[in-house]
Amino acid sequence: NQKITINRRTSRMHRTVKSFISLRKRFFFLPFAFFFFPFVIAAQPHALTDSATISLITVSPGNELYTTFGHSAFRVVDKPQNLDRIYNYGTFDFDEPGFYLNFCRGKLDYLLSAYRYKWAEETYIDEQRSIFQQKLNVTPEMRDYLFQFLEWNHLPENRRYRYDFFFDNCATRIRDVFERTLGDDVRLYENPDRHMTFREYIDLYLTGLPFSDYGIDLALGAKTDNPASAYEAMFLPDYLFEAVENGEIRINGEWRPLVAQFDTIYWTDFSEHPKTALPWMAIIMWLIFALSGWMTVRAYREKQSPKISWIDYGLFGLNGLMGVVMLLLWFATDHTTTVNNWNLVWAWPTNLIVFGLFFVPKMREQLLVYFMVFAGVLVLALAGWAFLPQDLHEANIPFILALVLRCWWLSK
Repeated sequence: NQKITINRRTSRMHRTVKSFISLRKRFFFLPFAFFFFPFVIAAQPHALTDSATISLITVSPGNELYTTFGHSAFRVVDKPQNLDRIYNYGTFDFDEPGFYLNFCRGKLDYLLSAYRYKWAEETYIDEQRSIFQQKLNVTPEMRDYLFQFLEWNHLPENRRYRYDFFFDNCATRIRDVFERTLGDDVRLYENPDRHMTFREYIDLYLTGLPFSDYGIDLALGAKTDNPASAYEAMFLPDYLFEAVENGEIRINGEWRPLVAQFDTIYWTDFSEHPKTALPWMAIIMWLIFALSGWMTVRAYREKQSPKISWIDYGLFGLNGLMGVVMLLLWFATDHTTTVNNWNLVWAWPTNLIVFGLFFVPKMREQLLVYFMVFAGVLVLALAGWAFLPQDLHEANIPFILALVLRCWWLSK
């Protein structure tokens, strides 16, 4: 997905593309966000000339979190009328009241924005992201109908939609536009070799982002582990690109390739190969387990009386905080893929209460039963790890082992 930012005073103070790029560099900072582009575009023609073209633009993933999965958009070019415009379903209004709250609660409305293509191209090139163009092999009537639909969809009363990363985003909207405007005359290619879950698809793009990968795995529930059909896989721009590249269109009763011409507008190897990174979350969690084990073994050998240590404050506090966040994502938001989160088997929100009781000396001994029950559930979770209906991150295993070890020690 793409993000376009601009200061409100830009329309008065900065009129050139150069100044726009300068401002973009200053304010290009919010991950997973797309600022609504409020520039007023000059009146555009209601009809295209015979030489006009419509293309699908695909942008490769970038190195920032918000660019991890790439981006898709329509491009309409009509040189006789000096028209070169991009239609982007991946923007939203940053100045919308309650923006941050709506974003966290899954209630953020995205927008179809239309603006000059050159501005978007310079942004992608500045980010070192490859740009590919697939010119559609459509009749003038099909092309005009696509254009008129995009113009209608861009009207203020029609441009908003409730964003869903897997089922209603910048790529699926384009897929749906093809079906809505061309109907039975278009066949997008559905690769029969696609047999992955939604989580496995996004994991392909997170190989170089271990912390993001861990956080996303914690937040997403069991629904993400459902198999995604080739049709559903088009939520990712790369697979929409594949569907269009191998798609067909019916013209005068004859099925023809959907793409008339493929162009690489900008190419860079910098963004084409996902970076690999050390499994930092697993390393951190194993270090936590090693520290917990060392402290427990030392206390046992020195025949110390089991007592709550600073490591317990950290373990139970962090565990409880994780559980609360996952519980809120499940019940307090409209996100469709954060429900039924089996991470709550080992991340108990009640541990935040226990964390608070640690500071009450008279309550510590009464937590014995709680420690024993919690440890028992954790052991069962580890024993049935491979059979849970959700793919849990392997970095959680050493963290759970550390909790089991400390529960055993404290229960003594």
